[in-house]
Amino acid sequence: MKKYSLLIFDWDGTLVDSESFAVAALQRTAADFNYPIPSAEEIDENFGLRLENLLQKFFPGEYQQELAQAFYKHFSEEELATNFFTGALETLNYLKEQGFILSVATNRSRTKLNAALKTADIEDLFAATRCPEDAAPKPAPGMLLTLLDEFNLSPRSALMIGDTIYDMQFANNAAVDALAVCYGHRKKDQFIPFNPIGFIEKIEDLKYILSN
Repeated sequence: MKKYSLLIFDWDGTLVDSESFAVAALQRTAADFNYPIPSAEEIDENFGLRLENLLQKFFPGEYQQELAQAFYKHFSEEELATNFFTGALETLNYLKEQGFILSVATNRSRTKLNAALKTADIEDLFAATRCPEDAAPKPAPGMLLTLLDEFNLSPRSALMIGDTIYDMQFANNAAVDALAVCYGHRKKDQFIPFNPIGFIEKIEDLKYILSN
């Protein structure tokens, strides 16, 4: 693999296991309203829908505001902030020690990302972060382009690492290479049309891929 200087990470689904958190919150919401508890597989199939659409699918006819309040009662942003995939922090620290510039580009709000970084006590781990308040959200390339400008780097010096097709489009739109994360709910065949340079099955793979 060619050498990169700047690594750009997505947050939810790439570093933090937000999907398992959402599954548990939805299952607890079902129990609150005495609905049949959907399986993780059923929820996975619909993961990515807006919350209101997800709630309507599993709880037809219920009052949406009450459902949303119940969901967020179980979906703790503070607990989510430290629900990293196994090996994520170890891998990030290793890559930083190897001299890579680490950054985050996410469609999560600035308030939520900053709170998560503070809760996890990793504010100093990343040299820069980008959120939709800084530039148009993914897949528009603005967040990526501003990171390149900040570090005075060309697109070929950067690598985007993410778990959704939006991350792949984001990279393509900025002419930056992308590495597809496949340890979440996404499958390789979803990524192939976007020509990622490779796939990783667990985040620790980065230590070996980027060292070669």
